Amino acid sequence: MTGPTPLVLMYHGVAQVPRSLDPANIFVTKEAISHQIARLTERHGFRPLTEAQYLAALAGERSVPSNSCLVTFDDGYASVLDEAAPLLAAARVPAICYVSPGLLGAQPDRSEPAASARLDRDGVQALREYGIEIGCHSDLHASMRGMSAERLRAATSVAREEMKALFGHTPRTFAYPYGDHDAAARAAVREAGFECAFATYEGYGRFALPRVDINATDTPFTFDLKLRRLYPFVRRSLGRVPVVRRATHRVVGYAPRQP
Repeated sequence: MTGPTPLVLMYHGVAQVPRSLDPANIFVTKEAISHQIARLTERHGFRPLTEAQYLAALAGERSVPSNSCLVTFDDGYASVLDEAAPLLAAARVPAICYVSPGLLGAQPDRSEPAASARLDRDGVQALREYGIEIGCHSDLHASMRGMSAERLRAATSVAREEMKALFGHTPRTFAYPYGDHDAAARAAVREAGFECAFATYEGYGRFALPRVDINATDTPFTFDLKLRRLYPFVRRSLGRVPVVRRATHRVVGYAPRQP
């Protein structure tokens, strides 16, 4: 890729979930993501890319504006279809949703919020009608760091073929569950035929590209901060000192949440 790498945003679910049921802060409200998409495109002038455009830029086959971005969703929650897809379509913002074929249609257990329900096969197909592409999030959403060779094959090659059989479409990109990867995981993803893979802040080349997480604690101010190119470097640095990171977050603020 020539020029600046497009910003890649990472969302999960879209729902109003109390903090006690969402300690990882992965669910944002519909109102929040609606305002964020407006800030992204209207206030800051970012130009969202399709998966194909992003991959073409990554391969050096096309140039994209310096303010390009890619919107992604992990875990394949049904709320992406119910809440996010219509507003993204209205704003003409494409996206990628990463699903695990072994969890299609999975329902939350008693310790999880109702919003943890996963997309079933029909739901995944419906997402594509909204212009949202489907990527692979391994077979069963387990951490891939330290996986055996057999499990890595199931999480990559086998999952990719299963998704092709289910949806009639071969996923082009991969996202690591929890952002966890190591050299063996990256090699398995590459050998399975994926064109690139996404991690979180700890990137490592084409098969562990970094993303910026957008979560339930974000305010308009922190969202704007996360759009800055320096942010991933700052986040990685602060992540190595959790006490400092938490103190910094208290200074910049948290969005209010139900207890």
